[in-house]
Amino acid sequence: MWLLYISIFICLLYLILVAAFMIGWKRIPLFNPNENELIQSNVTVVVACKNEEEFLPRLLSCLSSQSFSNFELVLVNDHSADNTGLIMENAKSIFRDIQLINAVGFGKKNALKEGIQNSRNDLIITTDADCSPVPNWIETIVRFSINFPADLIICPVRLSENGTFFSRLQSMEFTSLVASGAGAAGAGMPIMCNGANLAFTKKAWLESQNDLHAEDQSGDDVFLLQSIQKRGGIVRFLKSESAFVVTEPSASVPSFFKQRRRWASKAPSYTDWHIIYTAIVVLLTNVLLLLLLGLSFLNPNYFILLIFIFGLKYFSDTFFLLNVSLFFKLKEVVFLSFLLSVYYPFYIVSVGLSSIAFKSKKW
Repeated sequence: MWLLYISIFICLLYLILVAAFMIGWKRIPLFNPNENELIQSNVTVVVACKNEEEFLPRLLSCLSSQSFSNFELVLVNDHSADNTGLIMENAKSIFRDIQLINAVGFGKKNALKEGIQNSRNDLIITTDADCSPVPNWIETIVRFSINFPADLIICPVRLSENGTFFSRLQSMEFTSLVASGAGAAGAGMPIMCNGANLAFTKKAWLESQNDLHAEDQSGDDVFLLQSIQKRGGIVRFLKSESAFVVTEPSASVPSFFKQRRRWASKAPSYTDWHIIYTAIVVLLTNVLLLLLLGLSFLNPNYFILLIFIFGLKYFSDTFFLLNVSLFFKLKEVVFLSFLLSVYYPFYIVSVGLSSIAFKSKKW
């Protein structure tokens, strides 16, 4: 009987969490910039590059085609062993305001740090070398920052789909994370952001740089969010299709799990209670499903409880994803959400345990 009460309690916590994300998403107004309004803004785009000869030319092409061209571009070479440095040098002929930096330290965090410290403007936008921003990307972020000043602006990201089933499944899973982060921001409890599309003031970053946990491989984005939130700074989500960047999915299952383990490894350094609460509720819900599955082999009554909890979770997740599907251009939501619901408990628990067991400090 006690397990029934615990199961219902955990399920209620999860449903409340999803409801908060849903309400937060609905509260965020769609930003439609006034393109007739003249803008003048000092903005810097910072990109950390490590062995990016395959993708960097595409990013540079997207940046050279931006509708807003009055920006400084800072490219930081993080000890690349391929032709990344040569591609960066060739970019000098394309961009009139560009800085090329060979990083002294190692790792993406340090590369971003050196790029931001050397930037000349107050508004900083970060993206990754394998991303493809839409043509109005910089302009939309600049207009939003003028109309809605903030210390940190969380911008939307989606995965490209290469036609494989694995990429479609990744896209759904990744969107669930990005949309949850957006909904949480709209609900006044920002918990998640992605450095692939992030804007912030240099002043806010400088005030937060001692909170960025240089010892962790990942987390340059979330630790910045956490620090700004702790100081009472303003965090907003930019809900506009003109602010998207598209990034690449993982090429294989091992690379996907390696990336997720890296993301999960920073969890012990979280101090914001919104982030901790969300992580605990999600973990407990998925552990509960695995526990009920195991107990179902001993007592069929547990299988009934398993189906009940699974059904509530699936329908709440799917309802949320359907509400964000138009903005994020999701397809096959009901089917893919079901598959995610089936494998997610195994995925969450395995990633969580392995991120602790195999945590690496190597850059």
